[in-house]
Amino acid sequence: MSGRALRWLASLLPSPDGGGGASLVIIRHHRVYGPDERPLYRLGVGEDVLRAQLALLARRGLAPVTVSQGLARLASGEPRRTVAVSFDDGYADNVRRALPLLAAAGARATFFLTAGLIEERRAPWWDELAHLLAATRVGRLEHEGRSHELADEAGRGRALRALLPAFRVSPADQRTLLEDLAGRLGVANPASCELATWEECAELRSAGMEVGAHTLTHPFLSTLSAAEQETEIGGSFEHIARRLGTRPHGFAYPGGDHDAASVVALRAAGATWAVTTRAGENRADAPAFELLRRGLSEGACLGPGGRFSARLMQAELDGRFEWLRERRTPAGAGAEETAG
Repeated sequence: MSGRALRWLASLLPSPDGGGGASLVIIRHHRVYGPDERPLYRLGVGEDVLRAQLALLARRGLAPVTVSQGLARLASGEPRRTVAVSFDDGYADNVRRALPLLAAAGARATFFLTAGLIEERRAPWWDELAHLLAATRVGRLEHEGRSHELADEAGRGRALRALLPAFRVSPADQRTLLEDLAGRLGVANPASCELATWEECAELRSAGMEVGAHTLTHPFLSTLSAAEQETEIGGSFEHIARRLGTRPHGFAYPGGDHDAASVVALRAAGATWAVTTRAGENRADAPAFELLRRGLSEGACLGPGGRFSARLMQAELDGRFEWLRERRTPAGAGAEETAG
């Protein structure tokens, strides 16, 4: 039986009790797409899906708050569930599409900014990879013993998904790999930067949203030395403080990747909490630098026929499918992402 069929059947079961008491669910998002956008790498949800998600949360009495607000409620011991929404990376569509939807729903959210890339107006590595595959006129790519057909969009999408794990390496190795692919694919022009400008980021603050840090350039932190991590983490806090006039309290680990040196660097930068990409619901005793988040992707909320399903979204919110994803995750891979 397919994973989609299992999810649909599991959504028919009664919702779990959840153990009662105070809890915090942090939803993880990235991009928000318009109805006509069909990117090769879809790292986010459509604006109609986000609108439906926010409406369902409002009907459930769970209008989203920022992560810091959610943690304050959790610390108060108030016996209720709180939902916070977060957006990673700092894309411009967060300001242009997510912000109006949040405002209309009376909701708040936390936006984690990749400060160095925003400063330099440079595309993240996964956008560079997607650009190479979308722009090439080469019909086939041979890479590490595998052949990837690039004749149509479907083949390019499969190639992208197959290549992503190879980028879970140091920034220097990522750059070497991108340059090699650019040469073999015959693409010379760089990817455009679709991250927000600092002026757009300031709109988030003006609208009452929370801004968090997400490193300077989005490396996998465990591939860096302690000194390099301190530069990436501390530098992101400094950039945001200088550009937006406020110093973040929180941080999102790029791709969920981190180690003990990451936490040391975060404490030195003045952070009081950090979110992972591991799934789950946070209780009052949750480690402050290991907070859990639940992805609420577009596909996870769409039922048969491609329509938004309130039942599937509620099941996702309750973590009813986490056992299924853990079972299908390769050993050692964890529940973390490669990009975003």
